[in-house]
Amino acid sequence: MYKKVKRVLVLGVLALFAALVYAEGEQETGAAPKESHVTVREEKSKSSASKENSGYDEIEQATRRGHEKHSRHGKKRKHSQFEENGENAGNQADLKNPKGKDDSKNKTAKKDNKATPKKKLVQAVEHEHEGVSHYYGEVIKFIATTDGKVLKDKMSRQKHPIASLTKVMNILVALDQVDRGNARLDDKVCFTPEIVNMGGSWLNAKAGDCYTLKDLLRAEIIYSANNAAYLVAHHISKGNMDNFVKLMNDKARELGMNDTHYYTPAGLPTSMTHKNMDISTAYDMYLLGRRAIRDERLRAWMKESELVLQNSEGEDVVYNNRNHLLDKFGIYGLKTGFHAEAGYNMIVSSKIGNLEIISVTLGNKSDDARTEDQKQEFTKLEERMIPVYKEGQEIGNTFKVRNAEKKEIKGVLSSNVYQLDNTNYKFKIKDLQVTAEKEGIAKGDVIGKLEVLSNDDKVVGTVDIVAQNDYKQLSLFGKILRFITFGLV
Repeated sequence: MYKKVKRVLVLGVLALFAALVYAEGEQETGAAPKESHVTVREEKSKSSASKENSGYDEIEQATRRGHEKHSRHGKKRKHSQFEENGENAGNQADLKNPKGKDDSKNKTAKKDNKATPKKKLVQAVEHEHEGVSHYYGEVIKFIATTDGKVLKDKMSRQKHPIASLTKVMNILVALDQVDRGNARLDDKVCFTPEIVNMGGSWLNAKAGDCYTLKDLLRAEIIYSANNAAYLVAHHISKGNMDNFVKLMNDKARELGMNDTHYYTPAGLPTSMTHKNMDISTAYDMYLLGRRAIRDERLRAWMKESELVLQNSEGEDVVYNNRNHLLDKFGIYGLKTGFHAEAGYNMIVSSKIGNLEIISVTLGNKSDDARTEDQKQEFTKLEERMIPVYKEGQEIGNTFKVRNAEKKEIKGVLSSNVYQLDNTNYKFKIKDLQVTAEKEGIAKGDVIGKLEVLSNDDKVVGTVDIVAQNDYKQLSLFGKILRFITFGLV
Protein backbone atom coordinates (compact mmCIF):
# COMPACT_ATOMS: atom_id res chain seq x y z
CA MET A 1 0.00 0.00 0.00
CA TYR A 2 2.83 2.39 0.92
CA LYS A 3 4.57 1.71 -2.41
CA LYS A 4 1.39 2.50 -4.37
CA VAL A 5 0.95 5.83 -2.57
CA LYS A 6 4.62 6.65 -3.12
CA ARG A 7 4.27 5.82 -6.83
CA VAL A 8 1.21 8.09 -7.18
CA LEU A 9 3.03 10.97 -5.47
CA VAL A 10 6.08 10.56 -7.72
CA LEU A 11 3.91 10.47 -10.81
CA GLY A 12 2.05 13.57 -9.61
CA VAL A 13 5.28 15.47 -9.06
CA LEU A 14 6.55 14.42 -12.51
CA ALA A 15 3.26 15.53 -14.10
CA LEU A 16 3.43 18.89 -12.35
CA PHE A 17 7.06 19.32 -13.43
CA ALA A 18 6.13 18.48 -17.04
CA ALA A 19 3.29 20.99 -16.93
CA LEU A 20 5.65 23.67 -15.64
CA VAL A 21 8.15 22.96 -18.42
CA TYR A 22 5.40 23.01 -21.05
CA ALA A 23 3.93 26.25 -19.73
CA GLU A 24 7.38 27.83 -19.60
CA GLY A 25 7.86 26.98 -23.25
CA GLU A 26 4.47 28.44 -24.14
CA GLN A 27 5.33 31.66 -22.38
CA GLU A 28 8.71 31.97 -24.10
CA THR A 29 7.29 31.36 -27.55
CA GLY A 30 4.72 34.09 -26.92
CA ALA A 31 1.59 32.04 -27.58
CA ALA A 32 -1.16 34.33 -28.89
CA PRO A 33 -4.33 34.67 -26.82
CA LYS A 34 -7.45 33.01 -28.13
CA GLU A 35 -9.42 35.21 -30.51
CA SER A 36 -12.57 34.85 -28.44
CA HIS A 37 -10.96 36.58 -25.44
CA VAL A 38 -11.10 40.36 -25.20
CA THR A 39 -7.77 41.76 -23.99
CA VAL A 40 -7.43 45.09 -22.24
CA ARG A 41 -5.25 46.33 -25.12
CA GLU A 42 -7.96 45.38 -27.63
CA GLU A 43 -10.59 47.21 -25.60
CA LYS A 44 -8.36 50.31 -25.38
CA SER A 45 -7.89 50.32 -29.13
CA LYS A 46 -11.63 49.96 -29.67
CA SER A 47 -12.28 52.91 -27.38
CA SER A 48 -9.61 55.31 -28.72
CA ALA A 49 -8.48 54.49 -32.27
CA SER A 50 -10.03 56.23 -35.29
CA LYS A 51 -11.37 53.58 -37.60
CA GLU A 52 -10.86 53.77 -41.33
CA ASN A 53 -14.33 52.36 -42.03
CA SER A 54 -17.63 53.69 -40.73
CA GLY A 55 -19.65 50.45 -40.69
CA TYR A 56 -20.53 50.76 -37.05
CA ASP A 57 -23.92 51.67 -35.67
CA GLU A 58 -24.58 55.05 -34.15
CA ILE A 59 -24.48 53.89 -30.54
CA GLU A 60 -21.09 52.23 -30.75
CA GLN A 61 -19.73 55.35 -32.46
CA ALA A 62 -21.05 57.40 -29.52
CA THR A 63 -19.17 55.29 -26.93
CA ARG A 64 -16.32 57.33 -25.44
CA ARG A 65 -14.70 57.49 -22.05
CA GLY A 66 -16.04 60.64 -20.47
CA HIS A 67 -12.99 61.24 -18.30
CA GLU A 68 -10.75 61.66 -21.34
CA LYS A 69 -12.18 65.18 -21.85
CA HIS A 70 -11.17 65.01 -25.51
CA SER A 71 -7.48 65.40 -24.56
CA ARG A 72 -6.39 65.01 -28.15
CA HIS A 73 -7.60 68.51 -29.10
CA GLY A 74 -4.46 70.28 -28.04
CA LYS A 75 -1.93 67.78 -29.30
CA LYS A 76 0.44 68.86 -32.02
CA ARG A 77 1.16 66.65 -34.96
CA LYS A 78 4.35 64.68 -34.71
CA HIS A 79 6.46 64.01 -37.76
CA SER A 80 8.79 61.04 -38.06
CA GLN A 81 10.91 59.68 -40.88
CA PHE A 82 12.39 56.26 -41.39
CA GLU A 83 14.56 55.56 -44.41
CA GLU A 84 14.25 51.82 -44.82
CA ASN A 85 16.37 51.56 -47.96
CA GLY A 86 19.22 53.47 -46.37
CA GLU A 87 19.20 51.19 -43.35
CA ASN A 88 19.19 48.05 -45.48
CA ALA A 89 22.06 49.41 -47.57
CA GLY A 90 24.04 50.11 -44.42
CA ASN A 91 23.49 46.56 -43.16
CA GLN A 92 24.70 45.10 -46.43
CA ALA A 93 27.84 47.26 -46.31
CA ASP A 94 28.56 46.04 -42.78
CA LEU A 95 28.38 42.42 -43.94
CA LYS A 96 30.77 43.06 -46.83
CA ASN A 97 33.22 45.10 -44.73
CA PRO A 98 33.10 43.96 -41.09
CA LYS A 99 36.28 45.94 -40.27
CA GLY A 100 34.58 49.20 -41.08
CA LYS A 101 31.47 48.33 -39.10
CA ASP A 102 32.42 50.24 -35.97
CA ASP A 103 33.50 53.28 -38.01
CA SER A 104 30.17 53.42 -39.82
CA LYS A 105 28.33 53.17 -36.52
CA ASN A 106 30.35 56.04 -35.09
CA LYS A 107 29.63 58.18 -38.16
CA THR A 108 25.92 57.42 -37.85
CA ALA A 109 25.96 58.31 -34.16
CA LYS A 110 27.66 61.64 -34.94
CA LYS A 111 25.03 62.42 -37.56
CA ASP A 112 22.25 61.59 -35.12
CA ASN A 113 23.77 63.88 -32.50
CA LYS A 114 23.64 66.85 -34.84
CA ALA A 115 20.59 69.02 -34.16
CA THR A 116 17.99 68.71 -36.92
CA PRO A 117 17.05 72.21 -38.11
CA LYS A 118 13.49 73.05 -37.11
CA LYS A 119 10.98 73.94 -39.80
CA LYS A 120 9.61 77.45 -39.63
CA LEU A 121 6.14 77.52 -38.08
CA VAL A 122 3.85 80.17 -39.58
CA GLN A 123 0.21 81.12 -39.14
CA ALA A 124 -2.04 80.66 -42.17
CA VAL A 125 -2.68 83.75 -44.27
CA GLU A 126 -6.38 84.52 -43.81
CA HIS A 127 -8.49 85.41 -46.85
CA GLU A 128 -11.82 84.96 -45.08
CA HIS A 129 -13.27 88.37 -44.21
CA GLU A 130 -16.44 87.65 -42.25
CA GLY A 131 -18.48 90.82 -42.21
CA VAL A 132 -22.00 92.06 -41.64
CA SER A 133 -24.87 89.62 -41.99
CA HIS A 134 -27.55 90.61 -44.49
CA TYR A 135 -30.00 88.14 -42.93
CA TYR A 136 -32.42 90.08 -40.71
CA GLY A 137 -34.77 87.31 -39.62
CA GLU A 138 -34.87 85.33 -36.38
CA VAL A 139 -32.22 82.75 -35.57
CA ILE A 140 -33.41 79.29 -36.62
CA LYS A 141 -32.68 76.41 -34.21
CA PHE A 142 -32.99 72.67 -33.79
CA ILE A 143 -31.43 70.78 -30.88
CA ALA A 144 -31.91 67.06 -30.18
CA THR A 145 -30.15 63.99 -28.82
CA THR A 146 -28.86 61.53 -31.38
CA ASP A 147 -31.58 59.09 -30.34
CA GLY A 148 -34.24 61.62 -31.37
CA LYS A 149 -35.22 63.40 -28.15
CA VAL A 150 -36.12 66.94 -29.33
CA LEU A 151 -34.77 69.56 -26.93
CA LYS A 152 -35.53 72.75 -28.90
CA ASP A 153 -37.35 73.43 -32.16
CA LYS A 154 -37.58 76.96 -33.53
CA MET A 155 -38.63 77.20 -37.18
CA SER A 156 -36.53 74.08 -37.85
CA ARG A 157 -38.24 73.34 -41.20
CA GLN A 158 -37.72 76.85 -42.62
CA LYS A 159 -35.34 76.86 -45.60
CA HIS A 160 -32.18 78.92 -45.22
CA PRO A 161 -28.80 79.30 -46.98
CA ILE A 162 -26.30 77.06 -45.18
CA ALA A 163 -22.97 78.45 -46.50
CA SER A 164 -19.98 76.30 -45.48
CA LEU A 165 -22.10 73.73 -43.63
CA THR A 166 -22.25 72.39 -47.19
CA LYS A 167 -18.71 71.03 -46.74
CA VAL A 168 -19.90 68.34 -44.31
CA MET A 169 -21.79 66.68 -47.17
CA ASN A 170 -18.78 67.18 -49.45
CA ILE A 171 -16.67 65.16 -46.98
CA LEU A 172 -19.28 62.40 -46.54
CA VAL A 173 -19.55 61.93 -50.31
CA ALA A 174 -15.76 61.73 -50.64
CA LEU A 175 -15.54 59.16 -47.83
CA ASP A 176 -18.28 57.10 -49.49
CA GLN A 177 -16.15 56.93 -52.62
CA VAL A 178 -13.11 55.93 -50.54
CA ASP A 179 -15.13 53.13 -48.94
CA ARG A 180 -16.20 51.93 -52.38
CA GLY A 181 -12.62 51.76 -53.56
CA ASN A 182 -12.91 54.64 -56.04
CA ALA A 183 -10.35 56.77 -54.16
CA ARG A 184 -7.82 56.46 -51.36
CA LEU A 185 -7.14 58.76 -48.43
CA ASP A 186 -3.45 58.76 -49.35
CA ASP A 187 -4.15 59.85 -52.96
CA LYS A 188 -1.82 62.70 -53.96
CA VAL A 189 -3.98 65.55 -55.29
CA CYS A 190 -2.49 68.70 -56.87
CA PHE A 191 -3.96 72.18 -57.18
CA THR A 192 -4.75 73.60 -60.60
CA PRO A 193 -4.59 77.35 -61.36
CA GLU A 194 -8.40 77.44 -61.62
CA ILE A 195 -9.00 75.87 -58.19
CA VAL A 196 -6.20 77.14 -55.98
CA ASN A 197 -7.60 80.69 -55.66
CA MET A 198 -11.30 80.08 -55.00
CA GLY A 199 -11.67 82.99 -52.60
CA GLY A 200 -12.76 83.05 -48.97
CA SER A 201 -11.13 80.70 -46.51
CA TRP A 202 -8.33 78.86 -48.29
CA LEU A 203 -5.49 76.40 -47.96
CA ASN A 204 -2.36 78.54 -48.44
CA ALA A 205 -1.14 76.94 -51.65
CA LYS A 206 0.04 77.58 -55.20
CA ALA A 207 -0.83 75.89 -58.46
CA GLY A 208 1.07 72.61 -58.56
CA ASP A 209 1.18 72.16 -54.77
CA CYS A 210 0.03 68.66 -53.78
CA TYR A 211 -1.66 67.27 -50.68
CA THR A 212 -3.16 63.92 -49.70
CA LEU A 213 -6.91 63.53 -50.00
CA LYS A 214 -7.02 62.98 -46.23
CA ASP A 215 -5.38 66.35 -45.52
CA LEU A 216 -7.72 68.12 -47.94
CA LEU A 217 -10.71 66.67 -46.09
CA ARG A 218 -9.20 67.72 -42.76
CA ALA A 219 -8.69 71.23 -44.18
CA GLU A 220 -12.42 71.33 -44.97
CA ILE A 221 -13.72 70.32 -41.56
CA ILE A 222 -11.11 72.16 -39.45
CA TYR A 223 -10.42 75.33 -41.42
CA SER A 224 -13.31 75.40 -43.91
CA ALA A 225 -10.89 75.76 -46.84
CA ASN A 226 -12.88 76.44 -50.02
CA ASN A 227 -10.09 75.53 -52.43
CA ALA A 228 -9.64 72.21 -50.62
CA ALA A 229 -13.38 71.47 -51.00
CA TYR A 230 -13.29 72.21 -54.74
CA LEU A 231 -10.13 70.15 -55.22
CA VAL A 232 -11.75 67.19 -53.41
CA ALA A 233 -14.82 67.48 -55.67
CA HIS A 234 -12.61 67.72 -58.78
CA HIS A 235 -10.59 64.65 -57.74
CA ILE A 236 -13.54 62.45 -56.75
CA SER A 237 -15.60 63.34 -59.84
CA LYS A 238 -12.59 63.23 -62.19
CA GLY A 239 -13.24 66.82 -63.19
CA ASN A 240 -17.05 66.68 -63.44
CA MET A 241 -18.17 69.07 -60.69
CA ASP A 242 -21.85 68.79 -61.61
CA ASN A 243 -21.66 65.04 -61.09
CA PHE A 244 -20.11 65.54 -57.64
CA VAL A 245 -22.93 67.92 -56.65
CA LYS A 246 -25.40 65.28 -57.87
CA LEU A 247 -23.78 62.76 -55.50
CA MET A 248 -24.24 65.28 -52.69
CA ASN A 249 -27.96 65.60 -53.45
CA ASP A 250 -28.33 61.84 -53.76
CA LYS A 251 -26.76 61.43 -50.33
CA ALA A 252 -29.13 64.04 -48.91
CA ARG A 253 -32.14 62.05 -50.15
CA GLU A 254 -30.62 58.89 -48.67
CA LEU A 255 -30.43 60.59 -45.25
CA GLY A 256 -34.00 61.90 -45.43
CA MET A 257 -32.88 65.51 -45.92
CA ASN A 258 -35.90 66.31 -48.06
CA ASP A 259 -35.68 70.12 -47.75
CA THR A 260 -32.03 70.33 -48.82
CA HIS A 261 -30.61 71.17 -52.23
CA TYR A 262 -26.94 71.56 -53.08
CA TYR A 263 -25.65 73.60 -56.01
CA THR A 264 -21.94 73.87 -55.14
CA PRO A 265 -19.25 71.74 -53.43
CA ALA A 266 -18.42 74.30 -50.74
CA GLY A 267 -21.36 76.63 -50.03
CA LEU A 268 -19.95 79.84 -51.51
CA PRO A 269 -22.47 82.64 -52.30
CA THR A 270 -23.96 83.32 -55.72
CA SER A 271 -21.75 86.39 -56.17
CA MET A 272 -18.73 84.05 -56.31
CA THR A 273 -20.18 80.96 -58.01
CA HIS A 274 -22.91 82.39 -60.29
CA LYS A 275 -25.06 79.49 -59.06
CA ASN A 276 -27.98 79.28 -56.65
CA MET A 277 -27.16 79.23 -52.95
CA ASP A 278 -27.05 75.86 -51.17
CA ILE A 279 -30.28 75.61 -49.17
CA SER A 280 -31.39 73.47 -46.22
CA THR A 281 -33.15 73.58 -42.85
CA ALA A 282 -32.01 73.30 -39.24
CA TYR A 283 -33.70 69.89 -39.01
CA ASP A 284 -31.92 68.58 -42.10
CA MET A 285 -28.60 69.89 -40.74
CA TYR A 286 -29.31 67.89 -37.57
CA LEU A 287 -29.73 64.77 -39.71
CA LEU A 288 -26.46 65.59 -41.51
CA GLY A 289 -24.60 66.12 -38.24
CA ARG A 290 -25.97 62.93 -36.75
CA ARG A 291 -24.67 60.97 -39.74
CA ALA A 292 -21.30 62.77 -39.75
CA ILE A 293 -20.38 61.79 -36.18
CA ARG A 294 -20.98 58.14 -37.01
CA ASP A 295 -17.92 58.16 -39.27
CA GLU A 296 -14.92 57.70 -36.98
CA ARG A 297 -12.54 59.36 -39.44
CA LEU A 298 -14.58 62.53 -39.67
CA ARG A 299 -15.31 62.42 -35.95
CA ALA A 300 -11.58 62.36 -35.20
CA TRP A 301 -10.73 65.19 -37.62
CA MET A 302 -13.38 67.56 -36.29
CA LYS A 303 -11.86 67.24 -32.79
CA GLU A 304 -8.48 68.61 -33.87
CA SER A 305 -7.81 72.12 -32.56
CA GLU A 306 -5.47 72.87 -35.44
CA LEU A 307 -4.16 71.51 -38.72
CA VAL A 308 -0.46 71.80 -39.58
CA LEU A 309 0.53 71.31 -43.24
CA GLN A 310 3.80 72.03 -45.01
CA ASN A 311 3.76 74.54 -47.87
CA SER A 312 5.97 74.59 -50.97
CA GLU A 313 8.57 76.73 -49.13
CA GLY A 314 9.02 74.01 -46.51
CA GLU A 315 7.21 75.99 -43.80
CA ASP A 316 4.75 74.36 -41.43
CA VAL A 317 1.54 76.36 -41.78
CA VAL A 318 -0.90 76.34 -38.83
CA TYR A 319 -4.63 76.41 -39.60
CA ASN A 320 -6.74 76.92 -36.45
CA ASN A 321 -10.10 75.23 -35.99
CA ARG A 322 -12.93 77.75 -36.55
CA ASN A 323 -15.08 76.09 -33.88
CA HIS A 324 -14.45 78.20 -30.75
CA LEU A 325 -16.50 75.85 -28.57
CA LEU A 326 -14.21 72.80 -28.60
CA ASP A 327 -13.84 71.32 -25.09
CA LYS A 328 -16.74 73.33 -23.69
CA PHE A 329 -20.00 71.59 -22.67
CA GLY A 330 -18.61 68.31 -24.01
CA ILE A 331 -18.42 69.80 -27.54
CA TYR A 332 -15.96 68.05 -29.88
CA GLY A 333 -17.15 69.18 -33.41
CA LEU A 334 -18.75 69.98 -35.97
CA LYS A 335 -18.82 72.87 -38.50
CA THR A 336 -19.30 76.62 -38.90
CA GLY A 337 -20.51 78.53 -41.98
CA PHE A 338 -20.92 82.12 -43.12
CA HIS A 339 -21.70 84.37 -46.02
CA ALA A 340 -23.61 87.64 -45.95
CA GLU A 341 -26.94 86.22 -47.21
CA ALA A 342 -26.84 83.28 -44.75
CA GLY A 343 -25.50 84.99 -41.66
CA TYR A 344 -23.51 82.95 -39.16
CA ASN A 345 -24.48 79.27 -39.09
CA MET A 346 -23.27 76.42 -36.90
CA ILE A 347 -23.67 72.71 -36.18
CA VAL A 348 -22.11 71.42 -32.95
CA SER A 349 -21.85 67.90 -31.57
CA SER A 350 -21.54 67.28 -27.84
CA LYS A 351 -21.04 64.24 -25.58
CA ILE A 352 -22.03 64.81 -21.95
CA GLY A 353 -21.97 61.53 -20.04
CA ASN A 354 -24.38 59.18 -21.76
CA LEU A 355 -26.03 62.01 -23.75
CA GLU A 356 -24.95 62.83 -27.31
CA ILE A 357 -26.46 66.07 -28.60
CA ILE A 358 -26.54 67.82 -32.00
CA SER A 359 -27.30 71.55 -31.89
CA VAL A 360 -27.97 73.63 -35.02
CA THR A 361 -28.28 77.42 -35.23
CA LEU A 362 -28.77 79.31 -38.52
CA GLY A 363 -28.67 83.08 -39.08
CA ASN A 364 -26.80 84.62 -36.15
CA LYS A 365 -25.61 88.21 -36.62
CA SER A 366 -21.91 87.68 -35.89
CA ASP A 367 -19.30 85.07 -35.01
CA ASP A 368 -19.42 86.11 -31.34
CA ALA A 369 -23.23 86.02 -31.30
CA ARG A 370 -23.18 82.52 -32.83
CA THR A 371 -20.77 81.23 -30.17
CA GLU A 372 -22.62 82.91 -27.31
CA ASP A 373 -25.98 81.58 -28.53
CA GLN A 374 -24.71 77.99 -28.40
CA LYS A 375 -23.21 78.57 -24.95
CA GLN A 376 -26.56 79.81 -23.62
CA GLU A 377 -28.42 76.84 -25.11
CA PHE A 378 -26.04 74.33 -23.52
CA THR A 379 -26.14 76.13 -20.18
CA LYS A 380 -29.93 75.73 -20.18
CA LEU A 381 -29.60 72.08 -21.23
CA GLU A 382 -27.27 71.31 -18.33
CA GLU A 383 -29.92 72.66 -15.94
CA ARG A 384 -32.38 70.12 -17.39
CA MET A 385 -30.06 67.15 -16.85
CA ILE A 386 -30.87 64.93 -13.89
CA PRO A 387 -27.86 62.96 -12.54
CA VAL A 388 -28.57 59.26 -12.04
CA TYR A 389 -25.02 57.99 -11.44
CA LYS A 390 -21.85 59.97 -10.81
CA GLU A 391 -18.41 59.64 -12.35
CA GLY A 392 -16.28 57.36 -10.14
CA GLN A 393 -19.32 55.69 -8.58
CA GLU A 394 -18.75 52.01 -7.86
CA ILE A 395 -20.96 49.56 -9.72
CA GLY A 396 -22.41 46.84 -7.49
CA ASN A 397 -21.57 44.04 -9.88
CA THR A 398 -18.16 42.37 -10.09
CA PHE A 399 -16.47 41.88 -13.45
CA LYS A 400 -14.68 38.72 -14.55
CA VAL A 401 -11.05 39.02 -15.64
CA ARG A 402 -9.06 36.18 -17.20
CA ASN A 403 -5.42 35.60 -16.22
CA ALA A 404 -5.42 38.14 -13.40
CA GLU A 405 -4.55 37.44 -9.74
CA LYS A 406 -8.15 38.27 -8.90
CA LYS A 407 -10.77 36.47 -10.98
CA GLU A 408 -13.41 39.14 -10.29
CA ILE A 409 -12.87 42.86 -9.70
CA LYS A 410 -14.93 45.95 -8.97
CA GLY A 411 -15.55 48.71 -11.53
CA VAL A 412 -16.47 52.40 -11.45
CA LEU A 413 -18.20 54.67 -13.97
CA SER A 414 -15.97 56.77 -16.23
CA SER A 415 -18.47 59.65 -16.46
CA ASN A 416 -21.77 60.94 -15.13
CA VAL A 417 -25.03 59.34 -16.28
CA TYR A 418 -28.12 61.48 -16.80
CA GLN A 419 -31.81 61.51 -17.49
CA LEU A 420 -32.88 64.52 -19.55
CA ASP A 421 -36.36 65.87 -18.83
CA ASN A 422 -38.64 62.83 -19.07
CA THR A 423 -36.36 60.48 -21.01
CA ASN A 424 -36.88 57.57 -18.56
CA TYR A 425 -33.78 55.74 -19.75
CA LYS A 426 -33.16 52.25 -18.39
CA PHE A 427 -29.69 50.89 -17.69
CA LYS A 428 -28.04 47.52 -18.18
CA ILE A 429 -24.55 46.40 -17.14
CA LYS A 430 -22.43 44.49 -19.68
CA ASP A 431 -19.38 42.52 -18.49
CA LEU A 432 -16.68 42.50 -21.20
CA GLN A 433 -14.77 39.65 -19.45
CA VAL A 434 -11.41 41.08 -20.51
CA THR A 435 -8.14 39.14 -20.43
CA ALA A 436 -5.21 40.55 -18.45
CA GLU A 437 -2.09 41.02 -20.56
CA LYS A 438 1.54 40.95 -19.38
CA GLU A 439 1.21 44.36 -17.70
CA GLY A 440 -1.97 43.23 -15.96
CA ILE A 441 -5.05 45.42 -15.46
CA ALA A 442 -4.35 49.11 -14.84
CA LYS A 443 -6.58 51.52 -12.98
CA GLY A 444 -8.87 53.10 -15.60
CA ASP A 445 -8.82 50.17 -18.05
CA VAL A 446 -12.25 49.48 -19.55
CA ILE A 447 -13.75 46.28 -18.12
CA GLY A 448 -17.45 46.79 -18.81
CA LYS A 449 -20.18 48.99 -20.27
CA LEU A 450 -23.26 50.64 -18.82
CA GLU A 451 -25.78 50.40 -21.66
CA VAL A 452 -28.46 53.09 -21.82
CA LEU A 453 -31.80 51.77 -23.08
CA SER A 454 -34.86 53.60 -24.41
CA ASN A 455 -38.42 52.67 -23.48
CA ASP A 456 -38.49 50.12 -26.31
CA ASP A 457 -35.23 48.56 -24.99
CA LYS A 458 -33.10 49.97 -27.83
CA VAL A 459 -29.51 50.79 -26.85
CA VAL A 460 -29.17 54.57 -27.28
CA GLY A 461 -25.87 55.14 -25.50
CA THR A 462 -23.10 53.57 -23.44
CA VAL A 463 -20.76 54.66 -20.65
CA ASP A 464 -17.45 52.90 -19.93
CA ILE A 465 -16.99 51.03 -16.66
CA VAL A 466 -13.31 51.04 -15.67
CA ALA A 467 -11.06 49.22 -13.21
CA GLN A 468 -10.91 50.85 -9.79
CA ASN A 469 -7.36 49.66 -9.00
CA ASP A 470 -4.32 47.98 -10.56
CA TYR A 471 -4.29 44.18 -10.76
CA LYS A 472 -1.26 42.04 -11.66
CA GLN A 473 -1.34 39.28 -14.24
CA LEU A 474 -1.50 35.80 -12.76
CA SER A 475 1.95 34.25 -12.47
CA LEU A 476 2.90 31.10 -14.39
CA PHE A 477 2.71 29.00 -11.24
CA GLY A 478 -0.63 30.61 -10.39
CA LYS A 479 -2.02 29.70 -13.81
CA ILE A 480 -1.02 26.06 -13.33
CA LEU A 481 -2.39 25.99 -9.80
CA ARG A 482 -5.67 27.50 -10.95
CA PHE A 483 -5.82 24.95 -13.77
CA ILE A 484 -5.20 21.84 -11.63
CA THR A 485 -7.69 23.07 -8.99
CA PHE A 486 -10.34 23.62 -11.67
CA GLY A 487 -10.39 27.37 -11.08
CA LEU A 488 -10.88 27.25 -7.32
CA VAL A 489 -7.67 29.22 -6.67
